[in-house]
Amino acid sequence: EAGGGQLLELHGRNLDRLCTEAAIYGPPVALSKTLLRERPGGEDTDRQADVDVDPSRVEIRHWVGFGCSLSWWAVFSQNWPSRASTEICRRLFSHAEDCLGLNVVRYNAGGTSPSTDTSGYRPGGRVLVTLDADGSFHPDRDAAQIECLREAHGFGADTFELFVNSPPYWMLRNGDTRGGNEGGENLKPQCEQAYARWLADVAAHVEDVAGVRFRSIEPFNEPSAWWWRAGRSNQEGCRILPPAQARILRYLHAELDHSRRHRMIACSDENDAHTAFTTLQYLMDPKEGGLDARTIGQVNVHGYFAWDWESRLHDLAVNHSIPHVWMSEVSFREQGGAGYVPQDMRCALPQTQAVIRDLKQLKPEAWVFWQPVEPLELCLAYHFTYGLLQSPARTRTDWNGRALTPGEYVVSKAFWAMMQFSRFIRPGYRFVHTSDERVVAALDRAGRRLVLVAQNDHENARTLCINLSRFRRLPQSAGRWRTMDDAATTTWNCRPMDPLPVRNGFLTDELPPRSVTTYVLG
Repeated sequence: EAGGGQLLELHGRNLDRLCTEAAIYGPPVALSKTLLRERPGGEDTDRQADVDVDPSRVEIRHWVGFGCSLSWWAVFSQNWPSRASTEICRRLFSHAEDCLGLNVVRYNAGGTSPSTDTSGYRPGGRVLVTLDADGSFHPDRDAAQIECLREAHGFGADTFELFVNSPPYWMLRNGDTRGGNEGGENLKPQCEQAYARWLADVAAHVEDVAGVRFRSIEPFNEPSAWWWRAGRSNQEGCRILPPAQARILRYLHAELDHSRRHRMIACSDENDAHTAFTTLQYLMDPKEGGLDARTIGQVNVHGYFAWDWESRLHDLAVNHSIPHVWMSEVSFREQGGAGYVPQDMRCALPQTQAVIRDLKQLKPEAWVFWQPVEPLELCLAYHFTYGLLQSPARTRTDWNGRALTPGEYVVSKAFWAMMQFSRFIRPGYRFVHTSDERVVAALDRAGRRLVLVAQNDHENARTLCINLSRFRRLPQSAGRWRTMDDAATTTWNCRPMDPLPVRNGFLTDELPPRSVTTYVLG
């Protein structure tokens, strides 16, 4: 960036299709009709590039960021020393080199009665209501999660959303925030307007005590799911089908219209893209839900299933002039049922596959991991690896010759693989087209920095050749970082490597098996 000049400038046509940032690019230059270039080492070849990067095709125009939910780990952090929750918040939200730099945070407003027995809930799954029916606010009931919200903000998080898994217990038909009897709808119809008012009020109260501002409010969580059943679920959940959703969204829109604090409505956090498509189609149909584009500001969807519907969901939102789409929750266990293997790439690749797939197909503005900290005792008891970090939720837990107390944690390969994205692709970047389903590319606001993330999720090495000929004034080399399985004497945790030369507009590298690599130019 010496002298402030552009390090990366676009060669190509259709500049008018770009956003107002188009002025940063150089004049259109006709593209070469061939991708043939000289290979590294000076050897002539007829080999075509594996990956073509086309900056004239902007796929995500403004990146909001990577993030995570505070459920349920921030709730069970009440069992930790305060310094432990501060340290974990640092690892998640700080911009230090050993941290993820997540900037999007989802806060979970609970609905469970303080008198409810904890035995029916998983660690942290009993999230107590803070705003009672009489309007009194009790932040002490959720002190640990609110403190983590403050800590996240202090470490640099700047985008906040409030979401709810279940309305408060007194608005429910059976009073059980884990779900309805036999999985049916559980919110009393006569409480729909009161629920909307409660959402707006609890958001204002939490904002005031935590010192943050919520960008959006999400009143639902997987509302079409059948698995929210009283006595069987171990977490909060409530089935609310699309007709009731439409009524609640209208009420909430009216409440927020009367508020002095600008917040948008996000919905509906369905479990998968197909269900989300069906729900949104109903909500926006003039003969069904009848909502207009002013009511819904953002479509949230979870990324667990039906990935082939993601692009259709994105297009449906665009067609209804809904300006924002988020991938608001996902978390996968390790590949192949390998068990608790935190130092193995089998726990990382399902997460990175999801990131790249969602960026390519859903084209969200934000990508939000579900629970970044999982209870270590559950991982060991059930022989799985979930989360980016694992820490005992309640009691001392032995693992790998260590006795870990609540708040002490294991850093998994999934953490470092997530860093390959979140540390380098920052808010305000825009994603541009690549021709490979395992490579993503993003440009910073000024067009001075290009970030590429490439995944090799196979058991064999892969030679990667990236065509960057549509850029000019490229630097002579690309910075390079990699996460993969550790070697005998080398730890590969977002490890910096020797810069990779850029030759004749091409970047060529050998990707080891089960690896994620980030390249930074500029």
